[in-house]
Amino acid sequence: MSTKTKETIPLWLAVAITVLFSLPFGTLLGKYNLALWASFIAWAEYFALGAKPEALKYIWILFPLGAFWMGVFATFVALVPIGGTLTTVAVWIFVWVAVAVFVMRFHPMFQKGSLPYFNGLSMYLALYFGLYANGANIGAGQGPIVGNPVVDAWILFVWASLAGIFGGFLGWFNIAITFPRPVKE
Repeated sequence: MSTKTKETIPLWLAVAITVLFSLPFGTLLGKYNLALWASFIAWAEYFALGAKPEALKYIWILFPLGAFWMGVFATFVALVPIGGTLTTVAVWIFVWVAVAVFVMRFHPMFQKGSLPYFNGLSMYLALYFGLYANGANIGAGQGPIVGNPVVDAWILFVWASLAGIFGGFLGWFNIAITFPRPVKE
């Protein structure tokens, strides 16, 4: 006789409940809204990493670390101009993306967690370029932007990180509310 895991609530229903649960965090908090689309990407990471609680350590550590390197990039853009805006962005994004990828060589956690690490980096950049392409888009998930490019670089870091951390939680929550239980076959 073997043991199998059975869901009390089917996954399709748990996904719909999880989406509904997440909505207030991206729609009702005004300038403190999270970018739910970034959270949903981290939610998918939870499943890509095996849909087990140990996936959270990769998401909760490496997603913010990827965003951190892009916070450094944005700080350099603000403080160390090199020619025009496009040239400054191009030079510093090249340097800091190269650094962010280079450091992956030094810890085995990056091999297992490369997806959340790169998503932290890319979600930060999506928020960053969305902010500057559309002007101060308050309430769009970038956080309580203040108009100072150095301070805003780190507000974006916090908000990108929170979106990723929340997404990891959503993945865990999604599985938890199926109330899985072992059954004998």
